Formats: sequence, structure tokens, C-alpha cells
Amino acid sequence: MSPRAAWRLDSLGYDAYDYVAGKADWLAFGLASEGAATLAARALTTDVPTCGFRDRLGDVRNILEESRFGMLVALNAEGIVMGRLDARTAENADDDETTVEQLMREGPTTVRPSEELGPLAERMRRADVDAVLVTSSDGRLLGLLERHQAEEAQKE
Repeated sequence: MSPRAAWRLDSLGYDAYDYVAGKADWLAFGLASEGAATLAARALTTDVPTCGFRDRLGDVRNILEESRFGMLVALNAEGIVMGRLDARTAENADDDETTVEQLMREGPTTVRPSEELGPLAERMRRADVDAVLVTSSDGRLLGLLERHQAEEAQKE
């Protein structure tokens, strides 16, 4: 839609946007779409435990221990994924003043919500990966995709 058309719709009381980044970016943010493709956005879990990447280990240890995923996603103040803190790594740290940033694995693998589940589940199976973080194209955490969820969603 042209910017002029968007402004006209806006003047008529409709919510209209001139999204210039394109369809691929729209889908990469996990925004609504039409079509028959089964995408990662359909099967992701959004209740992923998080912490600030500058938090102290002592402040997040309980959250980490209660996490069914065995990890916390370390975010900055804007919700951008900075790293991943695994329970095993935290167990080996004895100083509660240590920051998550010092212990986290930087640059964890992420996928976009626009990835098709079939090929993604197959890559996860071949690499023996149980779960992968799902982020928008600007690095904001959207959720976590577990391989078993991806495989189940394909059957539906």
C-alpha cells in the first residue's frame, strides 16, 4: 500500500501502516499472516524464563533452578537477547556476586518465527538440538521452539 493510501485510511478511522521493510521482515517479527505454511511462530512457547544480562547470579539462581528448560535467556533492557545462562554453568559458579554476563554463552543460536517448521524440525533433529530461541529480526526474544512442539505442529 502506498503511504498516501495509508494516510487516507487513517483519516477514515482505520489503523493503517506503511510497512516499508517488506513481507520477509513482517514475517520475521512474527506478525499476522495468511497462507498455508506452518511457521515456527505457530509452535513456540512464550513463557521462557529470562533475566537481565547484568543481573547477579545470586539474584537469578532460584529462577534458573525452577526453569523447566534448564536455562535463562539473558536480555538487555530493550528485550534483546544477549546470551543464554545454562544451569550447569551456574552450578559450577560459587560466587553469587558473579554477573550473568560473565557466565552466559554469548550469541546463542536463534531462528525467526517465519521459518517453516518442517525443515527447521529436521535441522534440529540432525543437529540433536532439543530447543532453539526464536527472535524477531532485531533480536527481541519472542519465545522458544522445542523440537517436539515443532514435530507435533507439523502433524496438525
